[in-house]
Amino acid sequence: MISSILTASVASCGEEKKDTICACIASGNVLNKKANAILAKGASEQDRAELKALKADKKKKCKAFEKMGGPEMRQRMESCKE
Repeated sequence: MISSILTASVASCGEEKKDTICACIASGNVLNKKANAILAKGASEQDRAELKALKADKKKKCKAFEKMGGPEMRQRMESCKE
């Protein structure tokens, strides 16, 4: 019984890390899309506020990965494609 609980805990930790890095990537993609739209058409006050909120969201979601090395980052990003 204890081993099955431990296995479930470890498995859920792996999923949490996957979800966390995937959320970071998704947040960055949304930010990039908004920034590109602003570059193409210009920015209203609402656009500026949205961009600021998107930057804060990305920073929060990606904080754990700021110092991660390139090879590890690429490997973890692959898990988001599944």
